[in-house]
Amino acid sequence: MADRPSDDQRNSATFAALAMLLLISAGLLALVAFVLPQVLWLVVIVIGLGLIVVLHYMIWGRWLTSRLRDEEEAQQQKPSDESDHH
Repeated sequence: MADRPSDDQRNSATFAALAMLLLISAGLLALVAFVLPQVLWLVVIVIGLGLIVVLHYMIWGRWLTSRLRDEEEAQQQKPSDESDHH
């Protein structure tokens, strides 16, 4: 049976492929924006909305995840505290 590549090798290959796709897409988009300047505003708006989504996740999503984790830890400690009192 052939050896399968490790997860790190597959992840780095996937990252390299996505990076190349992003670079090629950015180049083609730059050419289109050069010919049709209106496209540049569309790109600016899409990037702005994407940044809002990322900022929302970083602020609200991470805060909520840590809060839920803290509540879960508190609930796990609560039954052990109750069993100590009985």
